[in-house]
Amino acid sequence: MPDVRGDRMPRPRRSPTVGGPGAMNLVLAPEPAPWLSHLASLLTREAEVLAPWALPRLPDWGPLPTRLRQAWTRRTLPVPEGFRVWGLPGWGAVEAGMRVAARSTAATLQARFTLRKRWAQAASALLPASVETVLAPALGAREVFAMARRRGARCVLVEDLPSLRALHADLDAAAARHPEEAFLRNHRASAEDVARQDAERVLADEIWVRGELALERLRLAGHAPEKLRRLHFPSDRESPPAPRLPQGHGPHVALLAGPALARGGLREALAVLDERPQWNLWVRPAEGTDPRHLNHPRVRRVTAQVQRTLQQVDVVLAPAWCESHLGELAQAREQGIPIIATDRAAGFWPCRAIPRGDVPALIAELDALTAR
Repeated sequence: MPDVRGDRMPRPRRSPTVGGPGAMNLVLAPEPAPWLSHLASLLTREAEVLAPWALPRLPDWGPLPTRLRQAWTRRTLPVPEGFRVWGLPGWGAVEAGMRVAARSTAATLQARFTLRKRWAQAASALLPASVETVLAPALGAREVFAMARRRGARCVLVEDLPSLRALHADLDAAAARHPEEAFLRNHRASAEDVARQDAERVLADEIWVRGELALERLRLAGHAPEKLRRLHFPSDRESPPAPRLPQGHGPHVALLAGPALARGGLREALAVLDERPQWNLWVRPAEGTDPRHLNHPRVRRVTAQVQRTLQQVDVVLAPAWCESHLGELAQAREQGIPIIATDRAAGFWPCRAIPRGDVPALIAELDALTAR
């Protein structure tokens, strides 16, 4: 497993920030993830990062096609000083095979879960006796945590996936409200994966979560508050800009955060259009989006780029039925665009809160934004 910078694998070494001779810290990163850009906050001491997908810094080969340069850059993992990243030659072929075999969203998710499990199993077999701390993501931690605890190491879990047990309950509730939406029953994680997630939490000394809802659920499940951490890293901006409220009497634009699916609150957002003709709804279709929902004269399909930039958007809607962590909310916060969200989608962002499935509450919040 070569260093992506071209160095050879180092021998265990003494760090001025760790406990004993040869002690080391280890980060498992089986796939690219947003939390990896915050390693300095998650683990303040130097570590070896096992990221099989990572590529070295782009060589100076002269002008390259823009798409190739962007794709390469996405696979380059910047790390804090003292951290070292180790890639695995040929890993791209593994991922390519996974994409070919996984022909649906459900199959892709299962393939990702399997990849995480296999990486945890491999890491546990190779775990150095000198390891002091192991940091790993959900479903990619159980085996390596079990081995690390036997060696007296600290285990840090990054909960970058929804709680699978709670997700199933939320999907069932959404399906009961919208039985005609067959996609709500399309995928459930295996009982083995649900149990695996529970076991990883028990093994962890520290758990980083992505929202208040997840934090409260773990507290209610009996996890000590002192082991829970907020996986939330807002920008360096000291305070967000003043709210940018919709101007005039319309038309106004509401953007549905995330893919246009019933689990994300698409049906509730569409119901608003019937009651408030001054509002337009912008959505991003995905696998599972019923094409009939896109035929409304005030529904517009947008690209992922529009969802990132939020150009011409007056409010971001996140009326999700299930735990979701959507990039549009962070972008809206940065730009002072109002956010209306359920607790499943709010994360740690300040939002105008509404209950799941409550169309009148959603309409009331939109009316409050335009009241003068």
